[in-house]
Amino acid sequence: MITSDAGMGPRQEDAARERTPTTGGPRERLLAGVSVSEKTLRLAGISTAVLDGGAGPPIMLLHGPGEHAAKWLRIIPDLIKTYHVIAPDLPGHGASEITDGPIDADRALAWLGELIESVCPTPPVLVGQILGGAIAARFAAANSNRLRCLVLSDALGLAPFQPVPEFGAALMAFVTHPNEENHDRLWQRCAYDLDTLRDRMGESWDRLRAYNLDRAQVPGLKPIQQSLMEQFGLPAITAAELSRISVPTILIWGRHDLATPLPVAEAASARYGWPLHVIDNAADDPPIEQPDAFCRTLRAALRETVEAASETGLAPASTRDEWDRIAPGYDRTNTETQMWLGSEGLRRAGLRAGMKFLDVASGSGALSIPAARSGAETFAIDQSTVMLELLGERANKEALRIETLVMDGHALVFHDNSFDIAGSQFGVMLFPDMPRGIREMARVVRPGGRVLVIAYGDPHQIDFLGFFVRAVQSVRPNFEGPPMNPPPLPFQLRNPERLCQELTAAGLREVSVETITESTAFRTGDELWDWIVWSNPIVEEVLGDLELRESERGTIRRTLNRMVRDRADDGGSAVLTNPINVGIGVK
Repeated sequence: MITSDAGMGPRQEDAARERTPTTGGPRERLLAGVSVSEKTLRLAGISTAVLDGGAGPPIMLLHGPGEHAAKWLRIIPDLIKTYHVIAPDLPGHGASEITDGPIDADRALAWLGELIESVCPTPPVLVGQILGGAIAARFAAANSNRLRCLVLSDALGLAPFQPVPEFGAALMAFVTHPNEENHDRLWQRCAYDLDTLRDRMGESWDRLRAYNLDRAQVPGLKPIQQSLMEQFGLPAITAAELSRISVPTILIWGRHDLATPLPVAEAASARYGWPLHVIDNAADDPPIEQPDAFCRTLRAALRETVEAASETGLAPASTRDEWDRIAPGYDRTNTETQMWLGSEGLRRAGLRAGMKFLDVASGSGALSIPAARSGAETFAIDQSTVMLELLGERANKEALRIETLVMDGHALVFHDNSFDIAGSQFGVMLFPDMPRGIREMARVVRPGGRVLVIAYGDPHQIDFLGFFVRAVQSVRPNFEGPPMNPPPLPFQLRNPERLCQELTAAGLREVSVETITESTAFRTGDELWDWIVWSNPIVEEVLGDLELRESERGTIRRTLNRMVRDRADDGGSAVLTNPINVGIGVK
């Protein structure tokens, strides 16, 4: 559906006006059922139609020549689940109009720069296809610092435009005589299997063709489209200019592209080191011909190329590596045992089916899995790719839908007011700038929504810590445990009053902090040892500082075994308890 725009920032309010769609027009019929809003921005003197939807990191989609933003209709529903999708009509395309003179390359690039500044609170992933790819590449060469990632899909500009003769003939026929017959002849060359595409799209295909023809028959648009093709699409971008692209860059290509054949992408990948991902059974428009494969490929490529890169502003690589290293052990020992606590926190926060929930520093799902089980629309972010992969495996086993994103909780790339509840269990308490993490959680929660923080309470009352210290003292009698002045990160919210203060300082109201007791059962000391050493990288740091010999580690484990047996009743399990602070605030 098309709705009027809402929630724009001050700059957007100055530049935008609400569009009143013509009821029943070809554009409106094409977009019926697509959950985006439509607005008009004036950028570089160009009246620009923009489709906008979803919440999350911004991703901007630039279409091909003679097309329009609605051509992305087959991938928008998938992307808006985790991204803020911005899809403009290029100048002189779709409903974007130029009324005050010609457009040159500088003006087109200025237009794109103003669009990014107007609608993207953080640098976007910029996806450019065909002509949009050439424009995106030229922009990135001069403005890599303004982008998070560049994705080129069957892009022009990597070589001179020299399509196979039959493609060129079909293109010229449609440009000269834009009728239904020539439209479908061109699409026979643009698609790998047009008959299958038409069957899959059904009525949407007829609507797409109707709007394509509607726009192609507007005389005033052709000169602008031809000008953009002459400046961006026909010539090759110089190697020197492409070499200036410093943002992570990904190539996604249809294997059967007749306009810009696959060898062009292979050559660019080899020359510039850009990873190339090939979509089978697609020609020059994979997003419309193979939308599921395109989205899967795009998401996987972004995880591999962007979200592990230092440009994203994630925690230091050493910290990420430490959590990646312990992730399998953490998932095996800790995650399942802490799901009861996650369920208790979510119950107190009032999570219900249908709500939109964000899990910050999710680990492998002790909070996310219970949230998804409740029927909430669940998003999980963490700095560790391995943790999120393990979370995904847990979700798949239960057929749960959890969207995962590698992200720094200090700087969430979600819009304000995006979630009903944001929660963090044993996550934000570990942040070097914990107050900032809580402020970010509060920012992305809607008015009336809640922030949930679950953190360890008084360390002197934590059984597993006491067991660990006494066991280590069996080989290091002077060991007193981790230094507590200042306290290590896991215990910076140990005081309920401190947690209350931080939630209040983040602008939350009706703040409450309850200290509850978590109980965990262990059959042996070896089981407890594994649970402790895989719980946090800090544990191994402490043990490493002691320079323990392997024999001493063995003594520690034997001591833990004895302590667990002493605690257990009638040969059963030893139940260890921990005070947990559960803080909740309302925005």
